[in-house]
Amino acid sequence: MELLLFLLLGAAIGILSGFFGIGGGIILTPLLLILGYAPSTAIVLSLLLTLGSTVTGTFAHLRQNNFHLRDAGTIGLAGIIGSAAVTPVVFWMEQHNGADIIISTLYIVLLLLFAIQFLKPAKKIIRETPVVHASFYKLVAIGGAAGILSSLMGVSGGFLLTPLLMGWVRFPLKQAIGTSIAAATLIVLGGITSYFISGTQAPLGLGVVLIIGALIGSPLGASFLNLFSTHFIKKSLGSFYAAVATSVFLKTTHHEQLSLLLLALFTTGLIGLFVYQKTVQRQTKDCP
Repeated sequence: MELLLFLLLGAAIGILSGFFGIGGGIILTPLLLILGYAPSTAIVLSLLLTLGSTVTGTFAHLRQNNFHLRDAGTIGLAGIIGSAAVTPVVFWMEQHNGADIIISTLYIVLLLLFAIQFLKPAKKIIRETPVVHASFYKLVAIGGAAGILSSLMGVSGGFLLTPLLMGWVRFPLKQAIGTSIAAATLIVLGGITSYFISGTQAPLGLGVVLIIGALIGSPLGASFLNLFSTHFIKKSLGSFYAAVATSVFLKTTHHEQLSLLLLALFTTGLIGLFVYQKTVQRQTKDCP
């Protein structure tokens, strides 16, 4: 039963990952912390899940020409360096019983900041034009920051990459999502390697099941992307960040069941909307 639940969990998170260009760990890490897993175990399992969703999401966005290969490589390599540097810090914090509260606080602060960015009314309409030559130094800075957060929080860094690529480098939304998930693949590989070198005791069987679920869900999520407007995607992503931040806050205040319920309702609601929109599109095509 546990394996089946983790398979379904991996598939659901994979769908959201492919749609939003995030690795999935942003949901799984707080969820596993709520369920009582040690921070390092939660992070490794989340990174394993993220690997499955980012790899499949990368190929899906590659087919749609949604990312810049050179820029994704630059971000990814910088992220690997940042990820390797912070892994020992997590084990040190865990030994001193400080990892849980620090990681939870980081989630709440960062998620709320990005939720505000996506949900606030736009001051002006900016025409989305592809960036031909993104600044190398900006890409390195973004990648390094994402790598640090990847190993510290069990995420791909995609929830940081996507808004920064949009706001700082000025990528169009869909290009930012595609580049984010491609770079995240390299970052996650670096994070997983660092944790295994450090001697993690995470249950690898559950990690494999999560990967299988993500391999199923992530391409579906990417295929839903073109069904919705940029405005809808931005507002949905902002609402998603706000919901996860609220869930983590509820967990830190010892309302674990309410926290789990919020995550479950929001996730199933979004996936239900995706499926409904896909069904409507198919019915429209079938009509003479």
